[in-house]
Amino acid sequence: MNLHLELDPNTAIGVAEHFEQKRAIETADRLWLEISAVTGYDRAARERMGDIIFDSRESGFPTGTVHRARFILSVMALSFPTKKLVTAYFENLAKLLQARPKRNRPGDVVLGLGTGRCGSTTLSAAFAGLPDACATHENPPRINWDPIEEQVQFHMDRMRMLADYFPIVFDAIHSWLRVLDRFFTEFPDGRIIGQIRDTDACVQSYLKFQGRGRGSANFWAPHNNGVWVAQTWDAAYPSYPVPPGLVAGTEAAENARLEMVTRYVTEYNQALSALAQSDPQRVLLVRTEEMNDPETAQRISEHINQPIVVPTSALNVGTNTDGAQQSFWF
Repeated sequence: MNLHLELDPNTAIGVAEHFEQKRAIETADRLWLEISAVTGYDRAARERMGDIIFDSRESGFPTGTVHRARFILSVMALSFPTKKLVTAYFENLAKLLQARPKRNRPGDVVLGLGTGRCGSTTLSAAFAGLPDACATHENPPRINWDPIEEQVQFHMDRMRMLADYFPIVFDAIHSWLRVLDRFFTEFPDGRIIGQIRDTDACVQSYLKFQGRGRGSANFWAPHNNGVWVAQTWDAAYPSYPVPPGLVAGTEAAENARLEMVTRYVTEYNQALSALAQSDPQRVLLVRTEEMNDPETAQRISEHINQPIVVPTSALNVGTNTDGAQQSFWF
């Protein structure tokens, strides 16, 4: 089914809900994924979708378990942090944390920043290797490039709650760049680790998994652009103008997308560099190409006041799956 051509999102949600009620879960899942892709900017549709999925399936995930936490986060990843989902998540998290002693002082909160396709999965794995750390990667819900308060507040509340029980709390995603003022207001002693990868290598990595020709993606094109297919992550990236008269699947379209992603990577890295220059005590920059150098691990260790070991084999190389695995979510 192609929802772009056959069904409007609200009708598609009704169809998916029908299959959900009939317990035709595989069919429902396929529909939910496609609905999520075409409703990146449609908050009302995503809220409706999220609550339907949660109501249908939540009984299969016992309260107070990591399994339930990841279920709720997976629903948020498809939809939106509705009041129902947020309440369920924090009720579950509170029960999960009952088995841990509360700290005398909150743990440290550290964010990983980078364009994406820059080694953030590997950095997250390094933090996960620290004793008793809570380290995640692209933990849902995503934060839009133009942040929505409910998205931001969820993460601030989550990190504050986790910091009461863990000595270090870490998450990495590119969109943290858009909410750093808020982050430092709520966590004045927070730390940032920014990763910068060679521009051309980063651009080519993005293009590789977005595909070529008709049916390919472009996170940086406006919604309903008529050239590239919609993706659920589109709203998490900036949008740039599409040249008039562009035709899907043509070399001109490929060149336009190349210019867009190159602009994004260049401007993001410039912003990250400026941030590090203006606040060197809280922001550390590392080169992706130097992640396995002992000097890089030493610099990160000094920045967070804990010895860290970077995995010798880079994760998420040549794919777009590792960072999306639920094992990186909590």
